[in-house]
Formats: sequence, C-alpha cells, structure tokens
Amino acid sequence: MAWNSKDNKSKTNDNRSSGSMGGGVNSIDVDTEMEGNIKAKGNIRIDGTLVGNLDCGALLVIGPKGSIKGDVNCQKAIIEGNFEGNLHVKEDLTLESNATVTGDVKAQKMAVLGGAQVKGTCTVPFTGSSNGKAKGNPLKKTADAAV
Repeated sequence: MAWNSKDNKSKTNDNRSSGSMGGGVNSIDVDTEMEGNIKAKGNIRIDGTLVGNLDCGALLVIGPKGSIKGDVNCQKAIIEGNFEGNLHVKEDLTLESNATVTGDVKAQKMAVLGGAQVKGTCTVPFTGSSNGKAKGNPLKKTADAAV
C-alpha cells in the first residue's frame, strides 16, 4: 500500500491517497526541512525532514529519504525512512524493509518487512483510549533488533 505522490492524480477515488478521511493530501518534499508541530486531517507524506510532533487524521507515509524526530499520532502509517520518537497508530502500521524506528510504538496491527530496524518498545495490538491506558491485554515486547 505504498503511496507515490506522482500517482496521486490517478487515484483520486482511492481513499488511501485522496485524504477522504478529511482534509487534503499534504507533502513535505525531499529537500525540505521543517521544525514545529503539524496537525493534518488528511494524508501526509514526508520525504524531507520534520523535527516536531505530528497529529495526522489519516495516512502518514515516511518516504525512503524521509525523517521524523518527534511524537506522532495517526490513523495508519507506512514507514520507509527514519522515525525517532513515540508513535501511536490507531489502525495499521507497516515498516518497510529500509525503515529505522527508534522509540515507543503502539499500533492496532503491525507488519514488519525483513530488513526493518526497531529499537524500542512495541505494543501490538494497542487498543488504548486517549488517556493512554490500554484496553484488554496487549502483547508488549521490547525490541532492539533488525528483522
């Protein structure tokens, strides 16, 4: 389910790329560096660098050269680049083979492709409420390995 901004115009009826969960489609280009917090209702793709927190109401994609250093809350996420911080994904998280994640990860579902690196704590499935307390009995693992 990779999202390529070049193909975005041809997928306007596909809710994974059209931002149909609200808002539009946002993108930070490979040569862009941002500092500060972002709140987006629609999809967002990071191919550059973001230092700050992100609240995304839809799909977050961190491209192969993309990087986020901060805390992220989102509906779904695909990580191909680098992430450092606390990551809370309400639905599906996919770590592609070249992903590097450092920090605490909480997600309802998580797919980790061979080669991805995770250094931190993963809680899957996480069905926690907004106060951070988990419902049910989630599997919690501490990881510091490459898959």
